[in-house]
Amino acid sequence: MEQASKEETEKVKPRSLISLLWPFDELRKLSESDNRNLLVITTIGVVPMVILTLFSMLIQAQIAYLLTGLYFSVLWSILFYNLFPAPAIRVSTSLFCFVGTALVSVSILSLFFKLPFVNLPLDFIQSPSHLERFMGFWLWVALPEELVKVFMLYVLSRRHDIKFPSTFAYYGMICGLGFGIYEGMDYQMTVNFDLADGMEEYLFLNLLRLTTLPVLHAVWTGIAGFFLGFVFLHGQKKYYFVLVGLGIPSVLHALFNTFNHTVASLGLAIMSVLVFSLYFAKHDSLNFYFRQQSNRLKE
Repeated sequence: MEQASKEETEKVKPRSLISLLWPFDELRKLSESDNRNLLVITTIGVVPMVILTLFSMLIQAQIAYLLTGLYFSVLWSILFYNLFPAPAIRVSTSLFCFVGTALVSVSILSLFFKLPFVNLPLDFIQSPSHLERFMGFWLWVALPEELVKVFMLYVLSRRHDIKFPSTFAYYGMICGLGFGIYEGMDYQMTVNFDLADGMEEYLFLNLLRLTTLPVLHAVWTGIAGFFLGFVFLHGQKKYYFVLVGLGIPSVLHALFNTFNHTVASLGLAIMSVLVFSLYFAKHDSLNFYFRQQSNRLKE
């Protein structure tokens, strides 16, 4: 036993001060998970500098925003993947949700806005009445967006290898992230110009659109994914839980837009995160409820 301990000590003991200070002899250890994650995180940290150094003189602003949006997408996705307490998460399915939402769901939404009479609620958005503005944002913005964001979750529900509502909640967050990043890039050269009073506010709006606001989209779609997960897996109380799953995030979304750029919108952002966390804490209770419902149907 003492001999084995002595041999292990000899393996880690540096031969000299120079070998102790030379880091590259440990490259083989980057294959270990902890060290690999640290390398990924620190590499992501220098990506904006890479974009600025290599591409600032070669690309247009729209492509720079695209690269920046993708950078934050990777950052948030890695955070979600490593921290979210859901089983059986797959990187390939996460990419399917992210890319599918950014391409398919956004295309569906674009076609929706070309339909006749769809733009009628726009008049309510400009109203001084908070109630009318809320109804305008809910009908014209929040509800359509929350509906198309869960489209990829419906596609996933046709598969039989996802067996947990928490996993649907995670993939819902990835769908929301894909939508939020696309919207953030789209707003850079259009809506943000109209909303900002000056260059300083314009730059800050761009920052929010590429960082915080995609996370809010992720949280809202995560709530929808959580409730729809129970519907996809159990089926009982289907319409009730569909209404709850789409109604809560769309109302939070519309309220956030109604009070945008105020302390109230900050409170609603925090409330959205809190509501998602609290509903997620009810996972076991809701599972127990659905099992009871299933047993009653079998009796």
